[in-house]
Amino acid sequence: MKQLPSLLTQFRTMFAGEWSCTEYRQIDLYDKKKKLIFLDDVSVNTADILNNINAARLAQMALSDFIDSQDPNLSEGTASWQKYLALPRNTHTEKMVAEVFRILRILRIAVTHTAGRIENRDGLIRMSCTFSRCSLSLNITPAGLRLLGSFVYYYLDSASQPYSTMYVEWMLSQYFTDLVTEIRKFSDEDRVLFQFQQKVYFNRHFRFDCDNHRLRREDESYIFDIGKLHENAAIYPIDFFTVLGGTLYIVPVEAVHNGRVQADQMDPWKARCPDKVSLPAAYRERFGREHMIVGLPMT
Repeated sequence: MKQLPSLLTQFRTMFAGEWSCTEYRQIDLYDKKKKLIFLDDVSVNTADILNNINAARLAQMALSDFIDSQDPNLSEGTASWQKYLALPRNTHTEKMVAEVFRILRILRIAVTHTAGRIENRDGLIRMSCTFSRCSLSLNITPAGLRLLGSFVYYYLDSASQPYSTMYVEWMLSQYFTDLVTEIRKFSDEDRVLFQFQQKVYFNRHFRFDCDNHRLRREDESYIFDIGKLHENAAIYPIDFFTVLGGTLYIVPVEAVHNGRVQADQMDPWKARCPDKVSLPAAYRERFGREHMIVGLPMT
């Protein structure tokens, strides 16, 4: 069935946004001196590339509209570069958002400007344009385009989620770090894309929700009894949902050191709940479990 690859691509795009598909990204361990050999087929991945570009363009529009809604002074009448310079940078998250806006700005100009160019060559999406007497260019992998859209989605969606500001910052920091490694060339009015030191590795690919862990207070610390089987945070990136003093906390395992969190370091992990303790109704599906009755078969 020759149409199967195209059919699967369209089906995944339209209906399978929640599929847990493997993410493939390149990593260079040493200076690369050899190239692999590939078959010539210009039709391969064409639909995926176009979808990635369109998705990133939608992300750019959504982010720009959100920024405008937060500050009436940053309206459509403001030049895009001046808009970037005026973005708030009071927090680490705001600094990353500003740089993502800056990257997406080149994509928007390359897509909409008459002199803009976009081509897919040697595994890179190459965007360029001479705009306001400045040479703009962005070479990025398809995985990088997906990360751009993912960053914007997570950032905009985080306002309706119960995760704390620190949790969101750590998650976005991982997205941004991975995104930067997928950019092979970048140039705009300021030439260099700002990068930031990552505080901690945070597994953005998947998370384990846990609400039945064992927790005890010992001196000035809380002790999470994780157990030998699950103590590797890279393999088991657990989020501990725990209620202390009538307040819900969502503590990522990356913040737990040797099973311990200082009591005075718990505040950054307070969940954002209207009544301090209740999760959104949609989270009920994430904590579903069957209550087993002793003596009955598992059928």
